[in-house]
Amino acid sequence: MTKARQHTGLTGEQIACDFLQEQGYSIIERNHRSRLGEIDIVAKYREYLVFCEVKTRRGSNGMHPSLSVTAKKIDKLRQLGEHYLSRKHLMHLQPRFDVIAVQLAVRTPPNIDHFINAF
Repeated sequence: MTKARQHTGLTGEQIACDFLQEQGYSIIERNHRSRLGEIDIVAKYREYLVFCEVKTRRGSNGMHPSLSVTAKKIDKLRQLGEHYLSRKHLMHLQPRFDVIAVQLAVRTPPNIDHFINAF
């Protein structure tokens, strides 16, 4: 991954965290890594433990960032969520999988689309 792409991803994740906190979510963890892969954001909201996949793009050309969450990625995220719940002993919380799409523009604020319970 190039430094520019990595910077874009980190920027989008920070924007997503700020957005979630403004909506009343508590961020539990960012970039949780396990042998199965990585969860971008783990947050708590009411009775939910929310696993967020963040997709970020620069500019408004091309496909919407959320469209890059493929069926394979969804399966992987479900496995990661189950693994996280069992390892952290949080089975009392209802898991939920969200996607946050961030589109960065040069002269305007970022566009944020939050897909609640996306899959």
